[in-house]
Amino acid sequence: MSDLHNVLVFATGEPFATSASRYLDQRPESREPLSRIYVKFIPQGTELQFVALLDTGGHYCILNSNVAQEIAAELTEYVGEGDLRTAYGRFQGKLFLHQITLVAETGPLLDVDVLVLAVPDWLGPNFIGYSGALDRINFAVSPRKNMFFFGLADGSPS
Repeated sequence: MSDLHNVLVFATGEPFATSASRYLDQRPESREPLSRIYVKFIPQGTELQFVALLDTGGHYCILNSNVAQEIAAELTEYVGEGDLRTAYGRFQGKLFLHQITLVAETGPLLDVDVLVLAVPDWLGPNFIGYSGALDRINFAVSPRKNMFFFGLADGSPS
């Protein structure tokens, strides 16, 4: 992969994205017929990598119960209650400010403070939602190359 520092820039010359990684079209264990965008991330408090669906229409980061249990001791910055409405029904949980690291194949890893909704009985996939997560970074997708480009947005809290 080429160096991204001169590839994705604003007209002013400021970097738009400083990192990139290939994304998955499907979760490894899934047989869903439609393509989606799954990126690799590392939650603070572990060195384990997981995949999450980018959900530009969603709120928060939602971690499945296995990942949430893995980092439960790290979820310490409680910020309130949250609600999740899905095709599987309505779920309630607790919101925490938590740092995740977006895994990069090119450029630096990117630490981002996100809102995580901890739902004890959520068995669905991990999600990285727009509100409280993706709205804190610049990102672009190249569907033909399965590339996810990302960098800190101006004024981001991370």
